Amino acid sequence: MKTVARTETDLLTDLPNNIIENILGCLPLRDVVRTSILSREWRHKWASCPDIVFDFWFDQMFLGGHQLEPLVYQILKLHKGPLLKFVLQVPDLKSNPDIDEWVRLLPNNTLQELTLHVSRGEAHRLSSHLLSFQHLRNLRLYNCVFDPIPGFKGFSKLVNLELQRVVLVPESFTTFIASCPAVERLRLIHCTSFDCLELTGPKLKCFEFNGVFKSVSYKNCPVLKDIKLTFSSMEFKRGNFFSIDLVKSLSCLPALEDLQLQAYALEDLVEHEAPNRLPISLNTLKNLHLSDMYFAKIQESSCAICFIRSCPNLQRLNITAFTFDVVDAVADFLRSQTSSESLAHLKTVKMQLFSGIEAEMEFVKYLLASATALEEMAITPQTGSIADGGESILNELKQYPRASPSAEIFSPRASEILSSGTIMGASMCGCVNLTS
Repeated sequence: MKTVARTETDLLTDLPNNIIENILGCLPLRDVVRTSILSREWRHKWASCPDIVFDFWFDQMFLGGHQLEPLVYQILKLHKGPLLKFVLQVPDLKSNPDIDEWVRLLPNNTLQELTLHVSRGEAHRLSSHLLSFQHLRNLRLYNCVFDPIPGFKGFSKLVNLELQRVVLVPESFTTFIASCPAVERLRLIHCTSFDCLELTGPKLKCFEFNGVFKSVSYKNCPVLKDIKLTFSSMEFKRGNFFSIDLVKSLSCLPALEDLQLQAYALEDLVEHEAPNRLPISLNTLKNLHLSDMYFAKIQESSCAICFIRSCPNLQRLNITAFTFDVVDAVADFLRSQTSSESLAHLKTVKMQLFSGIEAEMEFVKYLLASATALEEMAITPQTGSIADGGESILNELKQYPRASPSAEIFSPRASEILSSGTIMGASMCGCVNLTS
């Protein structure tokens, strides 16, 4: 048995170093360290692992009752060879001077991925040593204070930047992001509020924002394709020009195809031609998700229709409803809307958290009457709001006039497919074929 075990260990030991490093890089840190018991040759191989990850699993399965600080110091001081990835994301980590000392122990000539997650307490003010990692490609910071020193020339190789609950100086951040020309993906989640958020990104493709800004400006963002905007409070709406300025900024993006936006961010469009089509068009937009759509407000419903009409090449529309009240005036308004030729390319519609109130039904009726190329409409009822799982809604929708003879309506709560009077089993969801 000892001979067999020694032979198997020798086979691993004889592997090229780059293969061994790849194997170790796929293992949790606990298991990486445990390889030191395989043989004398393996005693220190863990110290050359290119990835060091202190995360939830390390805390639960390895740390136990031990203190984190001495373990991190020991592992970093014993590490040899290039270190590509360092993650510090253990539960209950608070701001303390050790974090900066650990960062100083990281090699600034090889590190490509860095995650610092301070999960409790006040935000940790990062030392300027962080700015020395010029090979960084991925940087994730949580609950930190990030204010680059004046004159910092940026991270030239940074591709992915994620900041959550990070305290920023807006003016410094504008300069910083402009000095990171390789950034392709940017996430700003619950960070400092901005009066004007200015983004410069010649390679920026995806931008996700959750927080507050009063205005936004995209400068030199020729390939920005995907934008998700969520506003954490109503502070941004302090005038009647927020919505139209937002639409203007989006219309200047030549590659924009995917947009997720809260519907109430468009309410101010009622002051600018809503519910008619805006003088500004988002000609490149193909996929639109309007969340928190409150069908009890005429302003929100009319501005949503106005915005949709201003996206002439829209192909996929997703609406997440947020409605608990019934307002007859909204249904009357939607009923008065005539079909629009601007929805000629719309193929797919998804209605989520659908409660079946009259205003929602009239909104669907408008889409069915306008979308000449519609292929399918998926309606997900709000849990508990529809007793029969949506069957009665489907039956009513089947009677609505439709511009597309091949449109189908799907409901995840329906158990059958009704197609031209024929009942067929459905594996995932029911649908009503509107050709009948």
